[in-house]
Amino acid sequence: MKGWRAIALLVAMVAVFAGGIIYLFGIQFSSGGVYPEYSSLRSDPMGAKLLFEGMERIPGMTVERNFQPFEFLPASGFTLVLLGSKPGDFDAEQPYLRSIERIAERGNRVVVAFTAQPDYTPAKKDALDARWGVRIGVQADKDSYHRYYFAEANGWNGLERVGPLLMAIEKNFGKGSVALFAGSTDFTNEASVSGDRLQLVAAALAPESHIIFDEQHLGVSESGSVVALARRFRLTGMVLGLAFCGAMFLWRNSAAFPPRTAAVEARPLEGRTAHAGLTTLLRRHIPPRELANVCWREWLNGNRGAMPPERVERASAIAANATDPIAALQEIEAVLHAKGEL
Repeated sequence: MKGWRAIALLVAMVAVFAGGIIYLFGIQFSSGGVYPEYSSLRSDPMGAKLLFEGMERIPGMTVERNFQPFEFLPASGFTLVLLGSKPGDFDAEQPYLRSIERIAERGNRVVVAFTAQPDYTPAKKDALDARWGVRIGVQADKDSYHRYYFAEANGWNGLERVGPLLMAIEKNFGKGSVALFAGSTDFTNEASVSGDRLQLVAAALAPESHIIFDEQHLGVSESGSVVALARRFRLTGMVLGLAFCGAMFLWRNSAAFPPRTAAVEARPLEGRTAHAGLTTLLRRHIPPRELANVCWREWLNGNRGAMPPERVERASAIAANATDPIAALQEIEAVLHAKGEL
């Protein structure tokens, strides 16, 4: 019983531990804390889920998320939102700028909002400056609310200034346009709750009614696997629960209930001869002093006609008065086989 109690206690502890893990995963996924900052999947102050879901409720608006490369986007008629973009990515990748240009030239609007990048120092002639004529300035105070600003924006129209600092700009590219924001805080849940930046955000996302929040540039991509599908629909907790149930099922079928006893060494069975069986039967059912008389009667049933009556009578008297079965039977044999008259 002690062994079973220990197993039951272990199973209970594992169940409590798994339940705690599932609960914590549920909290993390419900708040979106597992996603990067400025993701539209996060519901904490650093996410943009409130803006995403708020726009979904506006009649005539179509809002969705993109988890795939830009090549899978529609041809035209949408606004692509790239929140939390890192200036360093634009420094090294002119193809990234050309991809944004091609999207805008097809008649779309692209909104790029930067995020603070530790130890970022603008190059003298980076990709933004060389191709778009935009140079990012960095505030000396690392704790400044407006960490970045646009020091130069040749050919761009200003959307917002904070004092002398240019914070948002836009420019036409073909049939569409590109808007750049020095920071992504205007799009966060915290800013949406305060409501004082919604007018600027609405102007930046206009005029398209189809809004796409890009997640793949933040590292949240769709791989097409079952795990990715479960993560997308927040089924991680259920998957962990099913995995635990499967482990318990395998454990139950691998250990016997109750445990099997040790194998008993096979021993050969000792047999008995027919003579030994007959001896045992006679000892159990015939008293020793009646044995000679019983044997004589059984023999006489099949051999009465072969013996003279006087010999049969004499042998019957010996069997009836026998005290020693062996001696009596020997005496009867002598009577039956005696030569001449008795």
